[in-house]
Amino acid sequence: MLYTLSKVMNPEKFLAEIRKQQMRFFPEARFVVMEELSFYAKIRLVIKEELFIEVRCNFRSLGQSYVLVKQKERIAGFDNLSGWHFHPPGKADTHQKIRKPSLEEIFEKFHKLVFEFA
Repeated sequence: MLYTLSKVMNPEKFLAEIRKQQMRFFPEARFVVMEELSFYAKIRLVIKEELFIEVRCNFRSLGQSYVLVKQKERIAGFDNLSGWHFHPPGKADTHQKIRKPSLEEIFEKFHKLVFEFA
């Protein structure tokens, strides 16, 4: 199932879908809830020491950020600040405009990148 976010976001359903994608693409990763409020969540999927995916979501504004981090540096990322865009590897400070990705597409991309940068 491709999961995209609608105008009304259910926090429990969203977190469950993150967990589902984590189990599909990174089953050995630790799922750590860094912060959880009624309107905001910050999750870290620890793949191995110094390599993790950080997910941030504001359930009110629908702002989302997905970042692959290695040794405190962003390898790549997706977010919807000023429209959906991708921060590519090697040029993580640049923005490539994209259509709204599904969580499956985001996790699939990160899965491929982990093998390149791990």
